[in-house]
Amino acid sequence: MNKSVFIVLFMLNFQFFFGQTRDDYDEVKESIIIAYNSGEYDSIFDSYSAEMQNALSLEKTEAFFKNLKSSVGNIIDSEFLTFNPPYTIYATEFGGAAFMFSLALSENKEITGLKFTPYGKETNLAEADTMLDLPFEGEWYVVWGGDTKEDNYHVEHPAQTGAFDFLVINDDLKTHDGDGSFNEQYYAFGKEILAPAAGEVVMVVDGIYDNIPGKMNPDFVTGNTIVIKLKAGEFLWLAHLKKHSIKVKEGDRVEEGQFLGLCGNSGNSTEPHLHMHVQDELKINQAKGLKTHFKRLKVKRKYIENYSPVRGDLIEKI
Repeated sequence: MNKSVFIVLFMLNFQFFFGQTRDDYDEVKESIIIAYNSGEYDSIFDSYSAEMQNALSLEKTEAFFKNLKSSVGNIIDSEFLTFNPPYTIYATEFGGAAFMFSLALSENKEITGLKFTPYGKETNLAEADTMLDLPFEGEWYVVWGGDTKEDNYHVEHPAQTGAFDFLVINDDLKTHDGDGSFNEQYYAFGKEILAPAAGEVVMVVDGIYDNIPGKMNPDFVTGNTIVIKLKAGEFLWLAHLKKHSIKVKEGDRVEEGQFLGLCGNSGNSTEPHLHMHVQDELKINQAKGLKTHFKRLKVKRKYIENYSPVRGDLIEKI
């Protein structure tokens, strides 16, 4: 099978409307799966926005899905991965392949974008020498982490290939109380961020505002940021920190476990979380990412050493 024909994006220049819930996306996703598996492709077309229908005819829609089904079969399972505006992304297993299925909706729950991306191969990253400690106390969830696109969308960005995104969830797998419209409702917001290893602070960005949940600030992608030089060729980035919470400055020597700042929602971030990665030089546009391991931690409440977390892990500092 030539998978390249399925790296297809149906997307319009639409306005993103924040207000749809996770249930809204799940409902539309399930209706697409039912229609796809039953061959009722016109039902999917009927769920498009008017602009989408003008851009992508019923004939083209039917041809695409028929070609997809003839090559990889019906959809067997689909699991929520992340809300990454303008898309919600699902790991979707077909009979003969696996894809990341990205879905965008209008405020009326009409389909404004569909994207099917095959999972990528392992990155085979070079590994950092420095062993790390977790940069927070308590139990956190790994929303992105690992060596494949299935587990970590960062793998397509050279400097961030070994990156992690961490957030906090409750027993119901929710990241916040209430409707999630305020940063203060999110369990990760304002949590203390600690130095994962000793090193020299070589870059600090502060003063970037914290986003309203669901909105992003692409002008300052990493938001409030600390970069620590661990050793020659190893630069650790901690991003999306809370505005004016950073307690270190460039040139400072920090020790493992030292308080650095607070988790925030600044930069290219839709909700409070911590982004962390190690790269081989300071300039992010020229660097290559390095795979990192934590020397000791709890994973799903079991003690483990020398481990690099993957998406779905519940991890805790020891």
